[in-house]
Amino acid sequence: MYKKMIAGLIGLAAFVTVSVGATNASASSATVQINGTTVTRQHLRTSTYYQTTKATKMSLEYAKIDSATDKSYSKTITLPKGTIIAGKLTKSSTTGKMNADMSLMGDLVGGEPLHYTLVNKAAKKGYVADGLGTSTTPSAFKRVSTPAYIPTWSYGDLYLGGSSAAKQFLASYPNQKVQITTDGYVEVHQKGSAKNWEFYYANKPVTAAKIKKTTAKGTTRYLYLSSSLKGIKTTRVGNKGAYEYRLALKNLHDPLKLPAINEDSNVPTFVSRYSLGGVAYYTPIVDWNSSDF
Repeated sequence: MYKKMIAGLIGLAAFVTVSVGATNASASSATVQINGTTVTRQHLRTSTYYQTTKATKMSLEYAKIDSATDKSYSKTITLPKGTIIAGKLTKSSTTGKMNADMSLMGDLVGGEPLHYTLVNKAAKKGYVADGLGTSTTPSAFKRVSTPAYIPTWSYGDLYLGGSSAAKQFLASYPNQKVQITTDGYVEVHQKGSAKNWEFYYANKPVTAAKIKKTTAKGTTRYLYLSSSLKGIKTTRVGNKGAYEYRLALKNLHDPLKLPAINEDSNVPTFVSRYSLGGVAYYTPIVDWNSSDF
């Protein structure tokens, strides 16, 4: 399901320069060092980002949760002007024309989502948006830099837990995921009761807020939100205006190397540890769905 979209999305990477703590990279090099391990850039969880220059229609598939027969249906949604989204521009194998293939939903193994309500507000009961969306109007997508609120080498998915929990990534599943979406929302998802692990966090967020502004100081990003987040510590910074609450996202620069989790690949997985609102979280930073180092 979601896995099918990963190989396509990682082909075009947003380049970053990092030389802090346990990671070391230069913009001109083809590899980076993470805790003494050489990793090619193609394996980093980076994306190419675009912004819509006008309201733009996209077609996408909706999958039935836990269906044994892969039930799905197609639907068209409209992205508002100014929407930031991850993906790439590709040539259609059937028409020869350029299309925009964009990531609308994500899961544990990859993909960067837009905020839940935008893509799922009119979905049939028991269905959720499934991976990529396609637009036949590529001219409506302008390439932009990686949004400041997206963590380095991450798809914005942060899982609750410290080192012990992080070492069990994809072996056990935490009760909570915080998703920073490409279009600038912070969503908190509780682990659902779905039988299929790909749907564990595909449920409606229990709380969400729009990011209005992002600043950085040292290793901490400060996300200024339109509202507070239930269960997540934020600091009140104003009583009115565009933003009222500040959420601290601190990179602990303590990446953990895990064994290869794909039996067909020798690529290890790395997760990076963060403090979000003073609580420990982790995010995958190396994508094992690629080829070789």
